[in-house]
Amino acid sequence: MKELTRATLVFTAEITVYDEEALRRAALARAQEDGLSELEWAAIRQNPGQSQGQAVAHDLVMLLDPGLIDGAGFEILHSQCEAVEP
Repeated sequence: MKELTRATLVFTAEITVYDEEALRRAALARAQEDGLSELEWAAIRQNPGQSQGQAVAHDLVMLLDPGLIDGAGFEILHSQCEAVEP
């Protein structure tokens, strides 16, 4: 059996969100494609004590981290996104 290669990557992106509502809708659509209900996704993105920036961060992770891409030969096992307020 072929040995699996594991790697840790650090990926930094500066992103400007022009329309938080459009981002929220797109993330919800992706969450629903992944089998989450609207209520489940709302609970994930709005944990008590989180800032609005963290809800946006959850939306971005939902859209930017595909997890598994069929046929690409890799799977993202864990990702982390932190909203840094300017």
